[in-house]
Amino acid sequence: MSSLTTGSPIHIGSRATRLGPLIKSGGAGSVYLLGDDPRSVAKIYHARVDPPSYTDRIEAMLQLRPKLPDQYEDGKRYVQIAWPDATVRDAQGRFVGFAMPALDVDATSELEQILQERQARAAGLPVGLGHKVTLAANLASVLAALHAQHHYVVDLKPVNLRFYRASLYIALLDCDGFSIQGRGRRFHAPQYTPDYLAPEYQIRALDEAGEETQDRFALAVVIFQLLNFGIHPYSGRPAYDRVPTDVPGRIRERCYAYSQRGNPMMAPNPVSGHALMPRELRDLFDRAFGDDPSQRPSSSQWSECLRAYAQPSRGLIVICANNREHQHYAGQPCAACVRHDLLNVTARTAAARPRPAPHARAPRPQPQARGWWRTAAPAQPAATAPPRLRVARPQPPMQWNPYYAPPAGPPSAPAPSRSGWRARLAGRVRALAALAAPLAFGYGASQVQRFYESLRVATRTPLDGWMNLILLTFLGAGFIALCYVFVIAIPRRLVRL
Repeated sequence: MSSLTTGSPIHIGSRATRLGPLIKSGGAGSVYLLGDDPRSVAKIYHARVDPPSYTDRIEAMLQLRPKLPDQYEDGKRYVQIAWPDATVRDAQGRFVGFAMPALDVDATSELEQILQERQARAAGLPVGLGHKVTLAANLASVLAALHAQHHYVVDLKPVNLRFYRASLYIALLDCDGFSIQGRGRRFHAPQYTPDYLAPEYQIRALDEAGEETQDRFALAVVIFQLLNFGIHPYSGRPAYDRVPTDVPGRIRERCYAYSQRGNPMMAPNPVSGHALMPRELRDLFDRAFGDDPSQRPSSSQWSECLRAYAQPSRGLIVICANNREHQHYAGQPCAACVRHDLLNVTARTAAARPRPAPHARAPRPQPQARGWWRTAAPAQPAATAPPRLRVARPQPPMQWNPYYAPPAGPPSAPAPSRSGWRARLAGRVRALAALAAPLAFGYGASQVQRFYESLRVATRTPLDGWMNLILLTFLGAGFIALCYVFVIAIPRRLVRL
């Protein structure tokens, strides 16, 4: 079968038309405009992917369409889901693709772009908490309508989601890659992303019964990232070396560090704002990332909870008094301000740390010519003053690293080894001292004994007895000190020689 291109005749249902200009081309097919219907586009499958294999899937999607009609506000049309409207066949009547609503791509942005504040500012997107809560509520509502027809996204992640910048409505694309429920048959999703895959499916294959719980897990991950500065719920600071370093491994080991009970294996990210979330939201996250998959909140439960926070009239989210670009939960401090203060303190601390000065390498001596009859000898380097150490100017860190460790200093020079007459002299002194120490100790002990006997003979009155007792006390202390010198101090000194 030949591949269709711009201008090729096609049939959309019973209507004959031609393909318009190419919009984009992906792995499975290409999307074209339709000249006679600007509100629709056609997706034509590539010949290499076997288009007939998609026939039953598209027919099932046409029979069980989710209740997500287009929204109209101020004369603008917002397509919530690019679901098939009709099958597309070529001039010979063979199935080649499907027609779907035309999405205004220029008016939308990827959800990935709004997670990080710096990236959102660069793209001209809002950075406040209220906008992100609204996006999370809209995403949960769209998934709830999709799940009502028992269709599941499976590969749910921010990069696959788009939203309208003007209304914050969510738009779902590439719906033919979802897990589709047909009449008595299910068409499974062909792929998934490990960073958004539930723990139980990190160790075994995803089955049909677990596709909804997988969507619930991935939805909770996306909502957590939206409400917590783009931080993944399974990122943080590991407490042990055995904690996996990759996100899928941490999901498999259930290293969720942001629960209300804590996790002994992982500590939260220091700039996380999870502790300033309402108890209601934290309970939902703890259920979503807990050990029991059946306790994960459904998309409708998320939608009902977040819808209340997304309504300004409820007053559950208020404007920050210090920065009007920030919003925070009522009754809680501003998590964005706390995060900025912590990042600024960390940046100033890292910038104030001086950088080590580079070590100068000594020049290699070069041979000097002394005449053709003499052997050239290497010239001795001239004595130069040691280089002055300059303290590097404080520079802001390119990346913040909480595990910063200052670089190790240069290795110390080894002690010079003893050899020759010095080594022989040390050995002789050690031998003489070993012989003289016992003799000196014996002589000192005999003198102490004689002095003690003389004190006993000279005792005549009680006062003399008390004086002798005091002298004997000092004498005993001196004898103990003498024993320490000859028994401990002198042998140690002999060993060091």
